[in-house]
Amino acid sequence: MSRSPAAAVLDPHSIAIVGASNDPSKRGNQTLRRLLADGYPHPIYPVNPREREVLGLPAYRSLLDIPEPVDLAFIVTPAAMAPEIVAEAGDAGIPAAVVVAVGFAETGEDGRRLQHALVESARDHGVALLGPNTNGVFNVPARLNLLGTSDVPEGRLSLLCQSGNVGLALVSQVKHETALGFSIYAGIGNEAGLRFDQLLAHLEQDDHTEAILVYAEGFRDGRAFLHAAANVVRRTPVILYKAGRSEVGQRSAQSHTGAVAGAHEVATAALRQAGVLVVERSDELVPVAEALLQQPPLSGGGRIAVLADGGGHGTIAADALHEQGLDLPPLSAETRRRLQRILPPAAYTGNPVDVAGATDGDPNIFAQCLELLVDDPGVDGVLCVGLLGGYGIRFSGDLSAAEERTAVRMATLARDRGKPLVVHSAYTFEYPHAHDLLRAAGVPVVSSVEVAARCIAALRERGQYLLNTSTRIGVDVAQREADPAERRVLTEPEGRERLAAAGVPVGLSVLARDPDAAAAAVEEFGGPVAMKIVSGDVVHKSDVGGVALGVDSTTSARATFDELVARVGKVRPEAEIDGVLITPMVPSGVELIIGATVDASFGPMLTVGAGGTEVEILRDLAFRALPVDHEQAAGMLEELRIAPLLTGFRGSEPVDLEALVELLVSVSRCVAQDAGILELDLNPVIAHPDGAEPVDVRVVVAADEYGDPPTGSGSASREG
Repeated sequence: MSRSPAAAVLDPHSIAIVGASNDPSKRGNQTLRRLLADGYPHPIYPVNPREREVLGLPAYRSLLDIPEPVDLAFIVTPAAMAPEIVAEAGDAGIPAAVVVAVGFAETGEDGRRLQHALVESARDHGVALLGPNTNGVFNVPARLNLLGTSDVPEGRLSLLCQSGNVGLALVSQVKHETALGFSIYAGIGNEAGLRFDQLLAHLEQDDHTEAILVYAEGFRDGRAFLHAAANVVRRTPVILYKAGRSEVGQRSAQSHTGAVAGAHEVATAALRQAGVLVVERSDELVPVAEALLQQPPLSGGGRIAVLADGGGHGTIAADALHEQGLDLPPLSAETRRRLQRILPPAAYTGNPVDVAGATDGDPNIFAQCLELLVDDPGVDGVLCVGLLGGYGIRFSGDLSAAEERTAVRMATLARDRGKPLVVHSAYTFEYPHAHDLLRAAGVPVVSSVEVAARCIAALRERGQYLLNTSTRIGVDVAQREADPAERRVLTEPEGRERLAAAGVPVGLSVLARDPDAAAAAVEEFGGPVAMKIVSGDVVHKSDVGGVALGVDSTTSARATFDELVARVGKVRPEAEIDGVLITPMVPSGVELIIGATVDASFGPMLTVGAGGTEVEILRDLAFRALPVDHEQAAGMLEELRIAPLLTGFRGSEPVDLEALVELLVSVSRCVAQDAGILELDLNPVIAHPDGAEPVDVRVVVAADEYGDPPTGSGSASREG
């Protein structure tokens, strides 16, 4: 049975080291020594035209001289030689290659040309490529270590990493601060060949991998990563830190949606939609993975009890948990009574619980309190903060044994009750044995209260995801590619026509080309109307005085038509004016923005949030990768800070949420299926008790590739 390209890289059954050396300072020597020292069980073929043998193994002049089949070429030569060697690997029937060298696209134009030549060589010769600019791979159970680092602990974590130094730091952190270990590591490098999603799919099949860490600076195919992640996360949690969070959009946006949809916000929303657990700090990656691997998902409503041996850490914990969206409920009266029996009078038995020095002479008080907390039916999990593990260091060595017994009992209590426990300690850097016992029993011990709170929040997020059917990535999305320069902003009547033909309820409208047509439209609508200038040369109509509201008679409609044309003509004399758009006035309600953009990595994205002219200031937005169904659309609305306004706030009448959800879904369906739409804004959309109606419509399309906008029955607009 043929093996996947990722398998040939991550679990090769034979390796050729191109650039193998007898010089201990060379990477080709260090890699070979590590393989031999670790007892790699498959054939190794050093390749060096100037050596007859390397470290006791026969050396070959080229890959073509190796007489046996080879799975992987590990290339540690200078960058300029890499394209030729990869071609040679293909000619030798080698299915995969790892290129370690730097000096490719990360260095500038010359490097980009060299990387292009490398990729072309790999493709033309049928070689799966990892890198370049990678520090290598390891597979601990297979005794494969092409990374060079020593003493990697074996365990259930795997890591995909786009930075060699970050990868080494994470390996060191796991080794020294947890009881975990690794299965597989892959340095993605420039992601010129094998992509994140392809390697992720391989890890999902690895029997030794139970959680996957990802450090990414970008995705060559973000949409493919979303699909791969969605297939993995039900069984194996994926914890990701994405660098480059301050990066703004990759193109110049012509709409509010594009202007406010920062790359990091969009990436985070899309990744979470696929079930990926996104952390905001690099030092959260390992502790969160440790919590997810060793603690049960947080059930219930995320109700957390804090157990502290001092007010300061308890207060910090309360703040941190609140910021993570977790609840610190009051403890039951019975729990408080039982706590008061074992704690001194100065102790606080609310939540957080402050033992007020009771543990200074008897660390077992922590375990006694924990038992009461995990037995409280209103508590879903516990965060313990303070000095646990440090009493034997601070006060008396005689307390160390008691701390160790306490650690074992606390871990047992939490496990038996099925409730998560995370411990913060100010003494983690002293490495007390009590911490080793906690970690060995599956309880994370961290030095930061905030990171400890993030671990608890991750357990809740994992629990919610496993119960939630709306967090998924659809596949029915039209692909689109268009140069940012090849864009055209449709006039509003054109945009309404295009959306209406696709089933988006954009409301009634008439394009009036003269004052009499404007008057006829007012008479037809039978009430006040909005009048807006229509010109392909004017994007922001209100900025040039091209909007009039509340026009309520045929006489005023004629006059207003002339006024708008004259006003805009004076401000923008070069503008070609098509006429005036007439739409019925919309009832007052909650202003929102509904929009869509095409993210450079993740493809079409839907946006909803607080709308109107303050959208870029408020930045109250939710994002999803398309397509979006009713459940996902409703979830987007629930995320917004203005959500209470939609359901009735201080006596106000709730808006028609079903109409608003249906509008979101119809926009999603339209953009997902119409590859010509690159961006759209409905801003504002007025949501009120009887519906949800777009007031202003802006659509950006590819200028030439897709022809004229489609027309069809069901259009809500007409000319007059």
